[in-house]
Amino acid sequence: MFTDYLAVMLVGLASGFVILAHYLYRNPEPGERQAWAAGFFAAGILGLVTAVPMIVSWPLPGAYNIAFGEPALYLSVAFLGAGITLALRWDPLIPALYGFFGGLLAVVVGIRIANLGMTSQPAMTAVGYVAAGLGGMLTLPAINWRQQRSFAIGAAILLGIAAVVFLFTGYMGYWGHLAEFSKWVPTSILQRPAK
Repeated sequence: MFTDYLAVMLVGLASGFVILAHYLYRNPEPGERQAWAAGFFAAGILGLVTAVPMIVSWPLPGAYNIAFGEPALYLSVAFLGAGITLALRWDPLIPALYGFFGGLLAVVVGIRIANLGMTSQPAMTAVGYVAAGLGGMLTLPAINWRQQRSFAIGAAILLGIAAVVFLFTGYMGYWGHLAEFSKWVPTSILQRPAK
């Protein structure tokens, strides 16, 4: 039985989507932007500490490590960049530009997941990835042209859809993992000498 931390990764990234959607929807003035920094930083750091080990140690079967770990790493760095940018009161255009390419990455991975029939629900997974990717790509024009609200509203809706998919998948992962591991005993406990 293998162990993974994909569920917490998905829930953490989905929370980042919600924070980004809220930020875009609210369209804060420069003096108000710091309030979102901690949320972006939290989503980024959780994604980073789960994505890096996934890429290095491959706890999932085959290409699932690439499909989940690498986009999560890219997105986590984008969230960290956004958090730092907002905390320091810098213009958020550069993290949005960086995030655009991560959005494109998510669209490509989502389409390929559907094409290969990966995951137990490839169509739903692909919808989550593509919605996250398109939402991330629309973040750039939403930040660049703040007064044109259609970009921000479109991005927020797409990010909301992605968040629902990732939250559903993550919470169902918890549901299944709790049942699968309910009687599992770590080898460290099995190897303890009897008293």
